[in-house]
Amino acid sequence: MKISQCSAFVAIADTGSFTNAAKTLRVSQSAVSHSIAGLEATLGVALMQRDRGGVRLTEAGRRVLAHARAVLLHAEQMRRVATGSAAESAGVLRIGAAGDVAARLLPRLGAEYRAKMPGGELTLRAGGDRQISDWLRSGAVDLGILGSPRAELPTLPLLREELVLVLPGGHPLAGAAGLGVRQLLAEKFVLPVDGVEPALRTAFRALGREPAVSLRLPDLDELLGLVGRGHGVTVVSAPALPGELPGTLRAVPFAPRLHRSLVLGLRPSVRHTPAVTAFLAAARGLPTAGRMLTAAGPARR
Repeated sequence: MKISQCSAFVAIADTGSFTNAAKTLRVSQSAVSHSIAGLEATLGVALMQRDRGGVRLTEAGRRVLAHARAVLLHAEQMRRVATGSAAESAGVLRIGAAGDVAARLLPRLGAEYRAKMPGGELTLRAGGDRQISDWLRSGAVDLGILGSPRAELPTLPLLREELVLVLPGGHPLAGAAGLGVRQLLAEKFVLPVDGVEPALRTAFRALGREPAVSLRLPDLDELLGLVGRGHGVTVVSAPALPGELPGTLRAVPFAPRLHRSLVLGLRPSVRHTPAVTAFLAAARGLPTAGRMLTAAGPARR
């Protein structure tokens, strides 16, 4: 059994497909397939089944998944013990973030960080909130940008982002100037894997209801493609939307406005080294973040 096989298995479980797992791991799809075949041969059981809806874990796969995660976490802890302290002292920080958040925030954060910490370096691990939380707890990353606070982790509020609805252009509500949650009670939602669902569920629960979520995807382009083909409506962070939506889609704000709050999670044992202090200072330089971080004070659990 190899760590690469466990990585492929966990990536498929988290992203829902061999294609997305390959993108996450930055390897070919055939390499992912080969890893899964090798792992199943070693264990002597089928771990997953493919169907039209994607990939489903078998009963054995569900039992094995937690152990595969543990293998990866222990491997990261070994690497951390061997190299982490020296890297942190040298200004190397490991950041966990979702792909769309990383693409929007890390270029500016990186520039601000290096201006405050000459020679400093940020290394990115892309993943969902659950993965990032695991990485923070295990010490695999030093800081993580999360879509909502985690009770078991110290966090600081980072950014407040407006959420918008995206509907097919032919949808009866597509021409509205704004939509209230009550108008969406009968809609079927396809949602991003992380970040927006807690805010949406809170808004629905205020009316004594739950949103009907039929599918969750990590890739924004695939999500918008499903909406364009009439498979449901979605909710995304306004800054994450492309500058110009395809003609088959319409973005409509909530009325009243609906927001999500990104938080900065810290590794529980993180020390306030010059590198960490410089990154927090860079985060305060983000639009609207400075006021939130200053008001937040120390990291809280």
